[in-house]
Amino acid sequence: MKSAVHFREQAEFLREASGSSQIEKTLLKALRVFKLFQIPHYVCGGFAVQELGYPRFTVDVDIIVPDVEFALEKLSLNDFRVNPGPRMTVTDRETKIEVDLLPGGKSVDPGPLTLPVPKAVSETPQILSLEKLISAKLSTYMGTGISRLRDASDVVELIKANKLAREYPVDSKVRSEYEKLWDGIHGSTRK
Repeated sequence: MKSAVHFREQAEFLREASGSSQIEKTLLKALRVFKLFQIPHYVCGGFAVQELGYPRFTVDVDIIVPDVEFALEKLSLNDFRVNPGPRMTVTDRETKIEVDLLPGGKSVDPGPLTLPVPKAVSETPQILSLEKLISAKLSTYMGTGISRLRDASDVVELIKANKLAREYPVDSKVRSEYEKLWDGIHGSTRK
């Protein structure tokens, strides 16, 4: 069985090999701003997937915050440029890496779940728990379908990498989708 340390080493290797150590640099820079202004956070998206067992390429950073407007304002005062358009994003002026800010307690897609509300303020990445990350990714996939196949694929790879049980405690609103994916991986026809 591969350990969490092994997966983190793989994720670090992938970041270095792909040049995405700039992503980690941008993330840590954003978290220093959040610490300064007492903004709690959760890291989710591709970076969290890497940290939780499935090393994969990602081009941006996704962070859940309680108040997106406040976070945008504080980042824009600290070497990040607010991007135009409907998405809630900033770009690190130095690394050119984009940071997507997601609203804790709200939904960003028609899926059945809202995003968890972060409570902890820290300069170190507060990675969304595996259970909540899988639930959020399944909710997004369920709400948007084929346009978010990457989320379903991430869940499949996280199930395999972490050897998760069919009974893994995902949110009840996404349980049936989790079980379908788990059954597909394991060749099961259980209902």
